[in-house]
Amino acid sequence: MRFTLIPILFAGSLAACAGGVDDNDQRLRLASAALATGNNSAATAITGSLAHDNPGDVQSQLRHAEMLAGNARWREAAEAYTRAVQADGHSAPARLGLGRALLRGGNAVAAETAFRQAVAALPREAGAQSGLGVALDMQGRQPEAQSAYRAALAINPNHAGARTNLALSLTLSGHGAEAVRVLEQVARAPQATMRQRHNLALAYAAAGDATHAAELLAPELGGEASQEAVVAWRAALSGS
Repeated sequence: MRFTLIPILFAGSLAACAGGVDDNDQRLRLASAALATGNNSAATAITGSLAHDNPGDVQSQLRHAEMLAGNARWREAAEAYTRAVQADGHSAPARLGLGRALLRGGNAVAAETAFRQAVAALPREAGAQSGLGVALDMQGRQPEAQSAYRAALAINPNHAGARTNLALSLTLSGHGAEAVRVLEQVARAPQATMRQRHNLALAYAAAGDATHAAELLAPELGGEASQEAVVAWRAALSGS
């Protein structure tokens, strides 16, 4: 069924066009129907045809880019996001999506360039600074990365990604106590994510506070396992 659906969908699209129905709207409905039935390949093909036929429409480019990203086709997604940026250089989803696709594809250098361009185009977009920080961290440039995360937090103090990434960067660069100060209030809140709690535990371990580190890990790992994890983390952080 999945393999026969693509020509059927395109046949329906052509018939709609011939009948005077707005082709773009019809194809969007067909793409949604394909997604609803789990046929990602058909949905991607349809959004690709929309993007091809509407090169100056940022939304058409974004839909296709997001579809590709959702299928982990990072190189193609980056190309599609690039076309979205060309259609609208001030689109935050386009610029941030481009940087993230490059990061997920493992190209930190190109991602750095994309995020620096995003910062220039969108100076009040915290996500651009935070993404730049990740690209720099991936290149081992922790001090520069931390400056970018702090710039993101200066724009939006509630940007959870920037705060979490700053704390992790500080931890990995040997500043565990500062990482604890950055993350403690957020990671101990009732709505904190598991990632935030684990990053705080890692910061505690780096700062030499094994008790608090194990306490944070205990709900997921149990008492003895959490102690073992802290010992392993401290050994890894010290290079032993």
